[in-house]
Amino acid sequence: MARATPGSGGDSRMDAAPLTVAAVARTLGVAASTLRTWDRRYGLGPSAHQAGSHRRYTPDDVARLQTMRRLTLRGVAPVDAARIATESGTGDPRDGEDAGPAEEADDGSLALDPLTLAAAAVEPDLRRVHRMLSRATREAGVVAVWTDLVRPAAEMVDQGRHRLGERPGSDPHGVMRLGLMQAIRDLTASGPAPVRILTAVPDRVPAHVIAGGLAEAGVGALVVPAEHLPDGAGQLSWLPEGEATALAVIGNPPGAEEVATLASERGDVDVFLLGDDSPSLWLPHVHRVRTAAAAVAEIAAAVRD
Repeated sequence: MARATPGSGGDSRMDAAPLTVAAVARTLGVAASTLRTWDRRYGLGPSAHQAGSHRRYTPDDVARLQTMRRLTLRGVAPVDAARIATESGTGDPRDGEDAGPAEEADDGSLALDPLTLAAAAVEPDLRRVHRMLSRATREAGVVAVWTDLVRPAAEMVDQGRHRLGERPGSDPHGVMRLGLMQAIRDLTASGPAPVRILTAVPDRVPAHVIAGGLAEAGVGALVVPAEHLPDGAGQLSWLPEGEATALAVIGNPPGAEEVATLASERGDVDVFLLGDDSPSLWLPHVHRVRTAAAAVAEIAAAVRD
């Protein structure tokens, strides 16, 4: 009987007869005593019964154990890996990667917490990350997802990096960033964009988060990379009079102080400075905000006035 090993191109669900402890241990590359420990401590044991009261592992049991095995190898604590393996259902997280849109839907069973998100990003499982972040955005809003879910998950990934290396092509932060960008893109629609958000590369994601929060409030915004700003007399041409009524500056990108000063002098744009390292300016029409949530609320109110 052919069996697929974790990470092979075979059938990871092992759709065959129920397996013994010894057979599953060989398949996963762990000791039989480890499987018995996982059964006793975390309930990840065999569920099928055969004659003589021998319990055997079903394909669904093995799928959960494969998830448990991958997560523990990547530095996730066993108790947390067991919870994720149980909550993630009976399928291998990588099964169905070619599934169609009908299989993309979230049935509400996904756990929405930083640990589960970090584990999915380390996997990496972009489809699951996107589903998690899309659902969390619908339920809590993009700013809350960024501050309460994505950033704590990113910190968990960083804390575990001293114990593990990354496989080529594996970038947990990139997976979370792309999943978040997809969720934000789902919020936006065509229409007027009275807000411009000026940012440098390190703050690009927070800028998109604020733009997404404004989209949820019904306010259009465009993210402007500071490195693309024009020089000379036309340097506010990207902030057209009568069209742009608010400017958010994230951090202290190149040219931020000059741009904010010129916008203040022009007088028709409210400028919002966000971040501890933002320019120290005290000028008419220039406001300081402390958090992304405050920035979204104050900018939306200014545009509506």
